[in-house]
Amino acid sequence: MKKLIAAIVALAIFAPAAVAASQSLKVTPGKVAAGKTVTVSGSVGSGCQTGQTGDTAIIISRAFKGAKHAGTFAGVPSESISLANSSNGSFSTKIKLAKKLKAHKYTITGRCGGGNFGSTPLRVTKPAANNGGLPGEY
Repeated sequence: MKKLIAAIVALAIFAPAAVAASQSLKVTPGKVAAGKTVTVSGSVGSGCQTGQTGDTAIIISRAFKGAKHAGTFAGVPSESISLANSSNGSFSTKIKLAKKLKAHKYTITGRCGGGNFGSTPLRVTKPAANNGGLPGEY
Protein backbone atom coordinates (compact mmCIF):
# COMPACT_ATOMS: atom_id res chain seq x y z
CA MET A 1 0.00 0.00 0.00
CA LYS A 2 2.85 2.41 0.83
CA LYS A 3 4.38 1.79 -2.62
CA LEU A 4 1.08 2.60 -4.31
CA ILE A 5 0.73 5.85 -2.37
CA ALA A 6 4.36 6.79 -3.15
CA ALA A 7 3.76 6.11 -6.85
CA ILE A 8 0.61 8.27 -6.90
CA VAL A 9 2.40 11.12 -5.11
CA ALA A 10 5.34 10.92 -7.55
CA LEU A 11 2.98 10.96 -10.52
CA ALA A 12 1.12 13.98 -9.14
CA ILE A 13 4.38 15.87 -8.62
CA PHE A 14 6.32 15.00 -11.77
CA ALA A 15 3.68 14.42 -14.49
CA PRO A 16 2.65 18.11 -14.85
CA ALA A 17 6.31 19.11 -15.26
CA ALA A 18 6.82 16.48 -17.97
CA VAL A 19 3.76 17.70 -19.89
CA ALA A 20 4.78 21.36 -19.53
CA ALA A 21 8.31 20.59 -20.73
CA SER A 22 6.93 19.15 -23.98
CA GLN A 23 5.10 22.39 -24.72
CA SER A 24 7.08 25.45 -25.77
CA LEU A 25 6.97 28.72 -27.67
CA LYS A 26 9.94 30.73 -28.96
CA VAL A 27 10.48 33.75 -31.20
CA THR A 28 13.73 34.59 -32.99
CA PRO A 29 15.10 37.13 -33.00
CA GLY A 30 13.72 38.32 -29.67
CA LYS A 31 14.43 41.94 -30.62
CA VAL A 32 13.68 43.18 -34.14
CA ALA A 33 12.93 46.39 -36.04
CA ALA A 34 9.39 46.95 -37.30
CA GLY A 35 8.99 45.68 -40.87
CA LYS A 36 11.38 42.75 -40.36
CA THR A 37 10.59 39.02 -40.19
CA VAL A 38 10.50 36.86 -37.07
CA THR A 39 10.31 33.09 -36.74
CA VAL A 40 7.85 31.71 -34.21
CA SER A 41 8.47 28.07 -33.35
CA GLY A 42 7.68 25.60 -30.65
CA SER A 43 5.77 22.51 -29.75
CA VAL A 44 2.27 21.87 -28.48
CA GLY A 45 3.41 18.44 -27.27
CA SER A 46 0.64 15.90 -27.26
CA GLY A 47 -1.50 17.83 -24.81
CA CYS A 48 -3.78 19.59 -27.26
CA GLN A 49 -3.71 17.53 -30.43
CA THR A 50 -6.83 15.56 -31.14
CA GLY A 51 -5.10 13.35 -33.68
CA GLN A 52 -7.44 14.46 -36.43
CA THR A 53 -6.31 15.92 -39.75
CA GLY A 54 -6.50 19.69 -39.65
CA ASP A 55 -5.32 20.21 -36.07
CA THR A 56 -4.14 23.79 -35.66
CA ALA A 57 -2.28 25.91 -33.18
CA ILE A 58 -2.90 29.63 -32.99
CA ILE A 59 -0.24 32.20 -32.15
CA ILE A 60 -1.65 35.47 -30.91
CA SER A 61 -0.01 38.88 -30.52
CA ARG A 62 -0.68 42.55 -31.04
CA ALA A 63 2.75 42.52 -32.74
CA PHE A 64 1.04 40.84 -35.72
CA LYS A 65 -1.16 43.90 -36.35
CA GLY A 66 -0.97 44.70 -40.05
CA ALA A 67 1.07 41.57 -40.87
CA LYS A 68 0.21 39.87 -44.15
CA HIS A 69 -2.18 36.92 -43.69
CA ALA A 70 -2.89 37.80 -40.04
CA GLY A 71 -6.30 36.74 -38.81
CA THR A 72 -7.83 37.50 -35.44
CA PHE A 73 -8.57 35.54 -32.30
CA ALA A 74 -10.79 37.24 -29.71
CA GLY A 75 -10.08 40.55 -31.45
CA VAL A 76 -6.28 40.14 -31.30
CA PRO A 77 -4.16 39.58 -34.44
CA SER A 78 -3.25 35.91 -34.86
CA GLU A 79 -1.74 33.30 -37.16
CA SER A 80 -3.08 29.75 -37.52
CA ILE A 81 -0.56 26.95 -37.92
CA SER A 82 -1.48 23.50 -39.22
CA LEU A 83 -0.17 20.61 -37.15
CA ALA A 84 -1.53 17.96 -39.54
CA ASN A 85 1.97 17.01 -40.79
CA SER A 86 3.67 17.14 -37.39
CA SER A 87 4.04 13.81 -35.61
CA ASN A 88 5.28 15.42 -32.38
CA GLY A 89 3.32 18.71 -32.32
CA SER A 90 6.27 20.89 -33.36
CA PHE A 91 5.93 23.87 -35.71
CA SER A 92 7.79 26.83 -37.15
CA THR A 93 6.44 29.79 -39.11
CA LYS A 94 7.80 33.11 -40.36
CA ILE A 95 5.87 36.35 -39.89
CA LYS A 96 6.79 39.67 -41.47
CA LEU A 97 5.88 42.47 -39.09
CA ALA A 98 4.24 45.65 -40.38
CA LYS A 99 6.59 48.58 -41.04
CA LYS A 100 4.28 50.90 -39.13
CA LEU A 101 4.21 48.68 -36.03
CA LYS A 102 4.77 50.72 -32.86
CA ALA A 103 8.06 50.17 -31.04
CA HIS A 104 7.03 48.24 -27.93
CA LYS A 105 7.50 45.05 -25.92
CA TYR A 106 4.84 42.57 -27.09
CA THR A 107 3.81 39.14 -25.84
CA ILE A 108 3.24 36.24 -28.21
CA THR A 109 0.92 33.55 -26.88
CA GLY A 110 0.35 30.05 -28.24
CA ARG A 111 -3.08 28.40 -28.04
CA CYS A 112 -4.29 24.95 -28.97
CA GLY A 113 -7.15 22.69 -27.92
CA GLY A 114 -8.89 25.42 -25.92
CA GLY A 115 -5.91 26.35 -23.74
CA ASN A 116 -2.61 28.22 -23.82
CA PHE A 117 0.61 26.24 -24.28
CA GLY A 118 3.14 29.04 -23.87
CA SER A 119 4.08 32.68 -24.22
CA THR A 120 7.24 34.56 -25.10
CA PRO A 121 8.24 38.25 -25.30
CA LEU A 122 9.13 40.15 -28.48
CA ARG A 123 10.79 43.59 -28.41
CA VAL A 124 10.00 45.64 -31.53
CA THR A 125 12.17 48.69 -32.23
CA LYS A 126 11.71 51.55 -34.68
CA PRO A 127 12.44 50.66 -38.30
CA ALA A 128 16.00 51.31 -39.43
CA ALA A 129 16.49 54.70 -41.09
CA ASN A 130 16.93 54.51 -44.85
CA ASN A 131 18.72 57.45 -46.44
CA GLY A 132 17.91 56.15 -49.93
CA GLY A 133 21.56 56.08 -51.00
CA LEU A 134 23.96 53.31 -51.75
CA PRO A 135 25.98 51.65 -48.99
CA GLY A 136 28.91 53.84 -48.05
CA GLU A 137 27.29 57.06 -49.31
CA TYR A 138 26.93 59.98 -46.92
